[in-house]
Amino acid sequence: MTRQTAAPLTKTHFTATNRAAREIARMVLSGDMTIDAPYQRGEVWQEDQQVALVRSWLTGAPIPAIVVNNRMTASFVAANSGLWGGELGYAYSVVDGQQRVRAAVAWFEGDLAVPASWFSPEVVESTLDTDDGPYVRHRDLIRGERTHQAFTFMLPMAEGQLPTIQAEAEAYLLVNGAGTPQTDADMSNAKRVVDGGAA
Repeated sequence: MTRQTAAPLTKTHFTATNRAAREIARMVLSGDMTIDAPYQRGEVWQEDQQVALVRSWLTGAPIPAIVVNNRMTASFVAANSGLWGGELGYAYSVVDGQQRVRAAVAWFEGDLAVPASWFSPEVVESTLDTDDGPYVRHRDLIRGERTHQAFTFMLPMAEGQLPTIQAEAEAYLLVNGAGTPQTDADMSNAKRVVDGGAA
């Protein structure tokens, strides 16, 4: 294997923004954004991970940026036989962060429930009975709370203008292949500290 390239590397510019998670979910539901590019791994987050994202929104914990490619650019059109992203099916592609986007869709569409105790009782209209006590979905909250979440539940986003799906896949590899995944032991150790164990 060689790390050599045929030509010097060129810089790809990504614009960093903070986008409303509700807006991104609507882009997926309307067919303007794909989360199923051919280099993606599919849906892998469990319910606990999706619930944890809602908890992060509610507590203000940092959320990693999703990486998106804008397929409506001149470079994409030129590299794809004159077809812009919409004619290929999607105007935008989620290069990295599809699990967070799927969780946003699940929450705002009412397919995900979280503990009702996370909210002030006055914003809860109805609950679901579960083995873990009462839970709520987005639609179980009063309108004012739902509107508040539409404007405050954010997903940081890095938007690029990559010319091809192959370039998207290369960015996916760089973003996901540079670190070392957390092990179960790493996560258990952090959980032990949360639960009051020695640091």
